[in-house]
Amino acid sequence: METMMEVLEQELEGAFEVKDKKSLHRYVLLLTENIVKKENYEKQQLELRNDIQRLAESQKQGFEMMNQRFEAIDKRFEDMFHYMDKRFEDIDKRFETVDKRFEDANERFEDVNKRFEAVDKRFEDVNKNFSRLFTFMNTGMGIIILLTILFKFIR
Repeated sequence: METMMEVLEQELEGAFEVKDKKSLHRYVLLLTENIVKKENYEKQQLELRNDIQRLAESQKQGFEMMNQRFEAIDKRFEDMFHYMDKRFEDIDKRFETVDKRFEDANERFEDVNKRFEAVDKRFEDVNKNFSRLFTFMNTGMGIIILLTILFKFIR
């Protein structure tokens, strides 16, 4: 850097008329201090690229971790849905069993209803026979009473 300052000072002295050497020296000093060396620039650029690359890798790992977490959550939901489906299937089977029991009970009630209908029919038949018998007995008693009254008048 020192050599660059000297070369600049000499070139500017040769190109322009210098009234104040100290002022020229300060100018060259300011100019060279603000000039960045190529090696420093490249070093900073390389460090910056490395930092960006590390950030990109870190971000990629973060996304991969998030994907793994989402996959784990998806698996948990799938397991939960399978469990719920199994529970609903079990409940459906229980309802089917209850329905079958009700169907069996209905068949038994139908059998009982048929028996009651048969008993009702028998009672109706017995009632008809009893009514006929009662009518026949009343008619017979009426005839006997009538004959008795007629015999008493005739005698």
